[in-house]
Amino acid sequence: YQAVLDRRSTALFHHLGRHVADQIYDGRYFDPSTRTAVNAIWELAAPAHGTVKLGLYKGHAHFLSLTECPHSIYFEEDSSMEASSGLNPVSSQGYLEVSSVEAKAMAKAGLISDESVWSKRRRTGGK
Repeated sequence: YQAVLDRRSTALFHHLGRHVADQIYDGRYFDPSTRTAVNAIWELAAPAHGTVKLGLYKGHAHFLSLTECPHSIYFEEDSSMEASSGLNPVSSQGYLEVSSVEAKAMAKAGLISDESVWSKRRRTGGK
Protein backbone atom coordinates (compact mmCIF):
# COMPACT_ATOMS: atom_id res chain seq x y z
CA TYR A 1 0.00 0.00 0.00
CA GLN A 2 3.00 2.30 0.31
CA ALA A 3 2.94 2.82 -3.44
CA VAL A 4 -0.54 4.36 -3.47
CA LEU A 5 -1.01 5.90 0.00
CA ASP A 6 0.51 9.12 1.26
CA ARG A 7 1.85 9.18 4.82
CA ARG A 8 -1.41 10.38 6.39
CA SER A 9 -3.46 7.72 4.61
CA THR A 10 -0.89 5.08 5.56
CA ALA A 11 -1.12 6.10 9.24
CA LEU A 12 -4.92 5.92 9.08
CA PHE A 13 -4.72 2.53 7.32
CA HIS A 14 -2.52 1.15 10.12
CA HIS A 15 -4.72 2.66 12.84
CA LEU A 16 -7.86 1.17 11.31
CA GLY A 17 -6.15 -2.21 10.97
CA ARG A 18 -5.21 -2.19 14.65
CA HIS A 19 -8.79 -1.18 15.56
CA VAL A 20 -10.26 -4.07 13.54
CA ALA A 21 -7.76 -6.50 15.08
CA ASP A 22 -8.69 -5.36 18.60
CA GLN A 23 -12.39 -5.60 17.81
CA ILE A 24 -12.02 -9.15 16.47
CA TYR A 25 -9.96 -10.15 19.50
CA ASP A 26 -12.75 -8.82 21.74
CA GLY A 27 -15.42 -10.65 19.73
CA ARG A 28 -16.88 -7.44 18.31
CA TYR A 29 -16.61 -8.06 14.59
CA PHE A 30 -20.21 -7.02 13.90
CA ASP A 31 -20.06 -3.74 15.85
CA PRO A 32 -20.70 -0.54 13.88
CA SER A 33 -17.16 0.77 14.44
CA THR A 34 -15.68 -2.46 13.05
CA ARG A 35 -17.89 -2.34 9.95
CA THR A 36 -17.02 1.32 9.41
CA ALA A 37 -13.29 0.67 9.84
CA VAL A 38 -13.38 -2.28 7.41
CA ASN A 39 -15.21 -0.14 4.82
CA ALA A 40 -12.62 2.62 5.25
CA ILE A 41 -9.79 0.09 4.82
CA TRP A 42 -11.36 -1.15 1.57
CA GLU A 43 -11.71 2.46 0.37
CA LEU A 44 -8.02 3.14 1.09
CA ALA A 45 -6.97 -0.16 -0.50
CA ALA A 46 -9.05 0.27 -3.68
CA PRO A 47 -6.27 1.76 -5.86
CA ALA A 48 -3.66 -0.75 -4.64
CA HIS A 49 -3.11 -3.23 -7.42
CA GLY A 50 -0.13 -4.16 -9.51
CA THR A 51 2.52 -6.82 -9.92
CA VAL A 52 5.01 -7.32 -7.09
CA LYS A 53 8.21 -9.26 -7.69
CA LEU A 54 9.75 -10.86 -4.59
CA GLY A 55 13.10 -12.47 -4.01
CA LEU A 56 13.75 -15.36 -1.65
CA TYR A 57 16.94 -15.83 0.35
CA LYS A 58 17.44 -18.28 3.22
CA GLY A 59 13.72 -18.48 3.98
CA HIS A 60 13.09 -14.72 3.84
CA ALA A 61 11.12 -12.85 1.20
CA HIS A 62 12.30 -9.41 0.11
CA PHE A 63 10.84 -6.84 -2.27
CA LEU A 64 12.42 -6.54 -5.70
CA SER A 65 10.04 -4.48 -7.82
CA LEU A 66 6.52 -3.17 -8.34
CA THR A 67 5.13 -2.87 -11.86
CA GLU A 68 1.76 -2.27 -13.48
CA CYS A 69 0.58 -0.03 -10.64
CA PRO A 70 -1.34 2.78 -12.38
CA HIS A 71 -2.09 4.68 -9.16
CA SER A 72 1.47 4.75 -7.80
CA ILE A 73 2.37 8.08 -6.19
CA TYR A 74 6.10 7.51 -6.79
CA PHE A 75 7.49 9.45 -9.72
CA GLU A 76 11.21 9.20 -10.34
CA GLU A 77 11.44 12.77 -11.62
CA ASP A 78 10.24 14.05 -8.23
CA SER A 79 12.53 11.85 -6.13
CA SER A 80 15.35 14.41 -6.13
CA MET A 81 15.15 18.16 -5.52
CA GLU A 82 17.94 18.69 -8.04
CA ALA A 83 16.24 16.66 -10.78
CA SER A 84 12.67 17.85 -10.21
CA SER A 85 11.43 20.71 -12.32
CA GLY A 86 8.76 21.48 -9.69
CA LEU A 87 11.12 22.07 -6.77
CA ASN A 88 13.56 24.85 -6.10
CA PRO A 89 15.65 24.29 -2.95
CA VAL A 90 16.69 27.96 -2.70
CA SER A 91 13.17 29.30 -3.09
CA SER A 92 11.51 31.09 -0.19
CA GLN A 93 8.49 28.93 -0.95
CA GLY A 94 10.58 25.76 -0.67
CA TYR A 95 8.55 24.22 2.15
CA LEU A 96 5.26 24.72 0.30
CA GLU A 97 6.75 23.38 -2.91
CA VAL A 98 8.08 20.30 -1.12
CA SER A 99 4.72 19.78 0.61
CA SER A 100 2.86 20.04 -2.68
CA VAL A 101 4.88 17.20 -4.27
CA GLU A 102 2.80 14.61 -2.41
CA ALA A 103 -0.52 16.17 -3.44
CA LYS A 104 0.62 16.55 -7.05
CA ALA A 105 1.77 12.92 -7.15
CA MET A 106 -1.59 11.76 -5.79
CA ALA A 107 -3.44 13.86 -8.37
CA LYS A 108 -1.20 12.55 -11.18
CA ALA A 109 -1.93 8.97 -10.02
CA GLY A 110 -5.69 9.65 -10.11
CA LEU A 111 -6.14 9.30 -6.34
CA ILE A 112 -7.62 12.73 -5.62
CA SER A 113 -11.26 13.37 -6.42
CA ASP A 114 -12.85 16.80 -6.39
CA GLU A 115 -16.24 15.26 -5.58
CA SER A 116 -17.27 15.80 -1.98
CA VAL A 117 -17.87 12.70 0.14
CA TRP A 118 -21.38 13.99 0.86
CA SER A 119 -22.40 14.29 -2.78
CA LYS A 120 -20.86 10.87 -3.51
CA ARG A 121 -22.87 9.40 -0.63
CA ARG A 122 -26.10 10.94 -1.97
CA ARG A 123 -25.29 9.75 -5.51
CA THR A 124 -24.64 6.15 -4.41
CA GLY A 125 -27.64 6.02 -2.09
CA GLY A 126 -25.57 6.09 1.10
CA LYS A 127 -23.32 3.13 0.18
